[in-house]
Order: sequence, then structure tokens, then C-alpha cells
Amino acid sequence: MSFNTGKVTGSGATQAYYQNLQSKHAGGAGAAAEAAGAAASDQYTAGADAPAGGVYSKEATMQRLWNMAEARHASMRSMVESLIGGATGQNGQAFWAMAANQGNYDNFRVDAATQARAEELTGEDGYFGVRKTTERIMEFAQALAGAGADEKTIENLRSGVQAGFDYVAGLFGGFDKLPQLTRDTYDSIMGEFDKWIGGPAA
Repeated sequence: MSFNTGKVTGSGATQAYYQNLQSKHAGGAGAAAEAAGAAASDQYTAGADAPAGGVYSKEATMQRLWNMAEARHASMRSMVESLIGGATGQNGQAFWAMAANQGNYDNFRVDAATQARAEELTGEDGYFGVRKTTERIMEFAQALAGAGADEKTIENLRSGVQAGFDYVAGLFGGFDKLPQLTRDTYDSIMGEFDKWIGGPAA
């Protein structure tokens, strides 16, 4: 097996490397050129003109880690917004809680069939109930974090969850205006984050 020892530059060097490797196996020179172009500003240098072992700048490494953290945070927020949902988000917990009349929403009315479905979905074992919603959000967080995540990574994901709840709360006019089910879910998720990082501070 042979490897490309040409110069690779640009953020995303790892992606470029694998794209290039894949193209070599497939015999695609065009894909190799595209991979090298996709990494046009990286600080990694490999090849005959590189120092022994290559050089990977601290700045590039820090930028890559920062980008990963931001991506995790944004993904976590998006997940929460989708699962919790607002007044118009019919795929979200808040909508179904309102439909089940779990809160004082005098201006929100649904037909009997929708209300019955809402009560089922938001019940103890329902898809949008506290337990199952918490499980889905925490499973997603743990998948984003990866094995052996440190406290900083976990807190970054918690911050993403907080941002998602804050967004939905804003649609309702404040956290205290959210359905009780959603507030209970928030408490449940934050409790799971506490356990994940070793428990709440004494």
C-alpha cells in the first residue's frame, strides 16, 4: 500500500487525506485533486520539503477543536428544538402537551381525536413523555460526545440543550409559560447531565 506524500494544506486535512486515499483505491485522480483543494489552507505539511514527521500548527489544531465544539453545540440545540418544539411545532413535545391540555392554554383547541392522541404521546410511557424524551436527548448527547468525554465537552452539550430550551421558552413567553411536562423534562435532562459529570456540586 502506498500513501500520498504530497503537500496538504487547509482546515479539514483529515477529510482530504481520506478522500485522497479513497480516490487512489478507486483510481480517481480527479477526486484526489478535489480532496487536496478542499484542504487548501491547512497548516499540515508532509512530503519531501517537510520537516521530519511533518508539522501541524497549534493554531490549526485549536481551530479544529473549536469547530468540533461549535458543531456539537449546534447539533444538540437543534435536536432539543426539534424534540421539544414550540407552539407551531407539531412534531415537538410542547405541541402535544398543549393538545393534551397539560397547562392553561385557553386559546389552544384541538379536536377530540387529537387530544386523545396527545394524552397517549405525553403519558408516562409515551413517545413525548418525560422519560422517553430524556432518553433520546441523552443518547444523542452521548453519541456526539463519544467515549471518554471530558467535563468540558459534556458541559458544551449541556449548553446546547439549554439553548434549545431557551429558544422554545421564548416562543411561549418565558420558561414558566412552558407546559409542565416540558419543564419536568428539562429538570430530568439536567439531572442526567449532573450524573454524567459525576453528580451535582456539594
